Amino acid sequence: MMVGSEFLLNFLVNSLWQIPVVCALAALGTFLLRNSSARYRHTVWVTALFFCLIVPAITAVEVVPAYTFTPTTISVDGDDQVTPDHTRRRQSSQVVVDATPGKMQFVTAAYLVFLALAAVRFVRLWRTKERLRRSVSFDGLTPQIEIVTRRCMEAFGVEKVQVGRSSIARVPYALGIRRPLIVLPDSFCGDVDQETLLSVIGHEMAHVRRRDFLTKVICELVSLPITFHPFTWFFKHRIEQERELACDELVTQQVLQPTTYARSLLRAADLSMHQAGRSMMLSVFDGQMIEERIRQLTRKRLPLSNWSGRIITAAVLGALCLSSVFGSAFGFSLRVPITTPIAAAAMPETPVAVVPQEPIPDRNRQNPRSAPNPRMDSTTAQEVAQSACDAGKNRDTEAIASLVALLADDRKVEPIPCWTSGRWTPALDTFKHPSPGEQAALALASMGRDAFGPLMNQLSNANAVTRRNAAWAIGELTNMPPGERAPAIPQLVTLLRDTDPWVRMAAARAIGEVRDGRATETLIATLSDADWRVRRLAAWALNEMKERRAVAALCHLLLGDSHAEVRRAAAEALGEIASAEALPSLQQALNDPETAVRTKVSWAIAEIEDN
Repeated sequence: MMVGSEFLLNFLVNSLWQIPVVCALAALGTFLLRNSSARYRHTVWVTALFFCLIVPAITAVEVVPAYTFTPTTISVDGDDQVTPDHTRRRQSSQVVVDATPGKMQFVTAAYLVFLALAAVRFVRLWRTKERLRRSVSFDGLTPQIEIVTRRCMEAFGVEKVQVGRSSIARVPYALGIRRPLIVLPDSFCGDVDQETLLSVIGHEMAHVRRRDFLTKVICELVSLPITFHPFTWFFKHRIEQERELACDELVTQQVLQPTTYARSLLRAADLSMHQAGRSMMLSVFDGQMIEERIRQLTRKRLPLSNWSGRIITAAVLGALCLSSVFGSAFGFSLRVPITTPIAAAAMPETPVAVVPQEPIPDRNRQNPRSAPNPRMDSTTAQEVAQSACDAGKNRDTEAIASLVALLADDRKVEPIPCWTSGRWTPALDTFKHPSPGEQAALALASMGRDAFGPLMNQLSNANAVTRRNAAWAIGELTNMPPGERAPAIPQLVTLLRDTDPWVRMAAARAIGEVRDGRATETLIATLSDADWRVRRLAAWALNEMKERRAVAALCHLLLGDSHAEVRRAAAEALGEIASAEALPSLQQALNDPETAVRTKVSWAIAEIEDN
């Protein structure tokens, strides 16, 4: 289940760039419709406003899964080369950003305050509208007003529309959904010519015919969560402008000629006291564009036919919909710690054994046991890796110091099938990519207890490659039970917060192999790591440890992570832990878009039900 504060952060961050993109698409669409009826442009802007709320929300809850792709080339010394299969890493269309609890709480609180202020403003506008409704009187209307009202109702095919007057009305208004009401200021209830009344009452009747008041209320509610964005004002302003132009078109089609209507609008403007600020009512002078409306009414042009306008509008709305759904898979995915306590603070202090490192033997001195490794000093990476392999196969403990020094060598080499038999699977694979450092780590891991102390000393090495290979080797040490490797846990827990994601991955894997419960809380926090590969290995480690304390966090990962590999690892861990607490989340995950995830979820449910 998505945490509320995490959802808000993702919604806010993604709306900052997604709303301008939606605005650009809508502007392009209305440009194509510039010679068509204004009602089509109004439809585009209203739809775009809805997408401004929907697209960031979809991105935040990850309804549309993030796209992943695998790069096929890498650049080595300026030359593009094909990446070997074992070194390719999938990249996501979403950029994962880490967020601290403090920042999360501050941004959430600030947004809620802003949202509360916007809601207060909405309530105040609504109360102003209700105060105007209560001030309306139906007495004192001239017979001419009644005649014009009946004529407009017949022209627009509407019924049960009341026309009244109000002493507090500044301009003519239209309001109401089920019981529409047109409110005239006192200045329009005296000696006013029929054309002016037709223009004003006809325009407000067009609002009633189009149900613009309902549309305005819905747009105001939709815009509340995104009021903080500057582009929201632009959307609402364009909606107002196109709405007024659409009503002008209706009036000129049903009631008055364009030039007559334009003159009447100018006379009506002279009789009105223009609005101060925005309101919930509809007015003939909304949009603050009376000059532009006059130009639109008096200019001669060749408008698009209704058929062409509908075709273009449908195409624009379709493109807007597809672009929004596709774009919702891109964005920023903020991750916040699932639990605030960290294991390092809760863990009792354990003295870390520091084993003195053996001095590197004199390279000029002959050593019969070192003879099988004459190429350890070679500058060719492939030869160095092969020498490390030979040292491991020969269990040459006197080469441990040389192998430790070799852990930092991350030069890529061709895979070396050093151990081709047996059940020691790390020897048949690679952690990041084949290199002399990884081959040295395998050689040290094959030596068991003799290599444990020197490897522990390297967990605090300044070189990230050394820390990574040392942590990986500790997890894979042969002939050494997990309990004997427990002294390395405090340092491995520290490495879970290392700046290098590969170091964090190696630490998580080593902890999973050692299965020490002291690392549980930090592993749970690591499930929100910015790198999806770290999150996957943290889930794997909790799987190996069968930690029931991690069930809630794994359920969160299963339903909320953007990467199928991570969700699959979470489902497998829940199945291994076999806690009935996970069943509701697993049932929900049966709708996962990825087949591999659904298959693993079904297996996990069966495991829990069998137990």
